[in-house]
Amino acid sequence: MMDKEYVLCVAGEDSGDVLGKEIVEEILKDGFQAIGTGGTLMKNAGLKDIANFEDMAVNGFFDVLKKLPKLLSIKKKLQEALKHENCKVLICIDYPGMNLPLMKLAKKMNKPVFYIAPPKIWAWKRYRGKYFKDVNVVVFFDFEKEIYEKFGAKVTIIKHPCFSNTKVCEEFKDKVLFLPGSRIGQVKRNLPKYMQIAKEYEYSLFVASRKEIFDFLSKELNGKFTVILKPDNCSFSGAKAAVCMPGTAVLETYNAGVPTIAVVVTDPFTYIFGKLFFKTKYLTLPNIILGKEVVPEHIFIF
Repeated sequence: MMDKEYVLCVAGEDSGDVLGKEIVEEILKDGFQAIGTGGTLMKNAGLKDIANFEDMAVNGFFDVLKKLPKLLSIKKKLQEALKHENCKVLICIDYPGMNLPLMKLAKKMNKPVFYIAPPKIWAWKRYRGKYFKDVNVVVFFDFEKEIYEKFGAKVTIIKHPCFSNTKVCEEFKDKVLFLPGSRIGQVKRNLPKYMQIAKEYEYSLFVASRKEIFDFLSKELNGKFTVILKPDNCSFSGAKAAVCMPGTAVLETYNAGVPTIAVVVTDPFTYIFGKLFFKTKYLTLPNIILGKEVVPEHIFIF
């Protein structure tokens, strides 16, 4: 697999997989291999994966703790791939827990780094900004560009992929959508609360971002509610309302003009940690960008 020059691409969650798809396609057009970690979209585009994408889908302190041995094993594999002489470039996509150490290692080795959707240093851990001096960074919003430029990063701003989703899907029309997360740990914590809310509506529809989530929801809901796998490039326009885990889904539903609320169920440790270190007033991007609560946010502790 590493017998020719390649670009190491590292994504660890669904939103990163969406961003990485076109990147992998461009890498292959340029005559390089694309090796690393990614989901179905990146693999279908031609990525040669060296670790299980599902093992990387963690959220919250206890999720990380439970999967720590697997995460450390993946980190070692990625470090070895980065150190190989045939690795010419590192492309990091979100997922700072894994990508920041890789970025630091690549800089020590004088290998070019491109970081797409870098850490939200405007929200917490602002000190991370110092690591991005002279790093090529790709962001989506003006306020991100400004803060990263202050730290000496070489910043490019692009349109967020969710703004390109224009295909109308009849499946969403007049439905109340429930998007409980893109990671199994998130979904497990959120599902009881989401089911409780869904019982209040006649046309509730649970939306899975990928097949693994679809299979899990189908099994757990057991016919109580309809589950659908979200089609690619599909807009949520036409939906009656949406209940979402804070993240890209909120941005997508809000951008589609769907009345949205953000609901998250978290463990006490993660909640306390967030209260201590999270520097913004809001959790969701529409609220942060506009500086006011346009998407109601509800946090529950289990």
